[in-house]
Amino acid sequence: MKNEVFNGSRFWNWFKYDTILLWRNHMFAALGIGLAGLISYIVTVCYNLIVHGQWQAINGDARLAILVLAFIALELYQTSTYGYLTKKQEGSAWLMAPASGLEKWTSMLINTLIVIPVLFFVVFLGTDWLITLLDHSGGKSLLFSFSGILSEVSSAVQNSEVDFGMGTIAWFFISSFCVNFLYFLLSGLVFKKHKIIWGIVALMIISSAMTFIFSRIGWNVNTEFMAGTHNARAVMVGFSACMTAVALCLAGGIYYRIKTIKH
Repeated sequence: MKNEVFNGSRFWNWFKYDTILLWRNHMFAALGIGLAGLISYIVTVCYNLIVHGQWQAINGDARLAILVLAFIALELYQTSTYGYLTKKQEGSAWLMAPASGLEKWTSMLINTLIVIPVLFFVVFLGTDWLITLLDHSGGKSLLFSFSGILSEVSSAVQNSEVDFGMGTIAWFFISSFCVNFLYFLLSGLVFKKHKIIWGIVALMIISSAMTFIFSRIGWNVNTEFMAGTHNARAVMVGFSACMTAVALCLAGGIYYRIKTIKH
């Protein structure tokens, strides 16, 4: 008897179909965002040739800033990747497809948290590496910069008095990344129009409400406690645990929304 909740073979077939459908509809947008570094390089070189009459590529600091802005744009775009599910025709076809809600939810999370970000970083960092390999006027590739930064951070952590390692730092950043992507994914499933705008507005309202509640109950940040080197691990682990809990709640909200979408 087949498992109606989660079947490995059925899930794999659905995941392939879902990824292909996502590629046709939205992956080119993620690919375009990943090409932001190449576009900025072309614009900068053309500008310097026209205005200053010299060949000069965009420097490493500016490319890093563009990477951050492009990644933020990718986060906001998650409102559109599965946002079509709120439309009657496309959403009904997706919901009636031969796969369970758990299988669709799992595929959605894999594409959102793994496939799309990996594609973005491969394209952005790959083009950045190729550009700096062919044109040395812009400095070293961001890949080399990241490796140097990681080495410096790791060395600083090992030589300092703080009692946490790189694993704790990685946990914090990964959990924060998951929260951001899952939040805007859920916004795309909840709001039917102006998904990015309403998602940002809802985030501002939630943040203001949480700040007000915590201030009313007297949960003020103890800066002396946070500044203590022996308390650094507790603070970092606490923040990471909170972000992980929020990510799990968002994932649960996405599953609930999938099961309750009606057109």
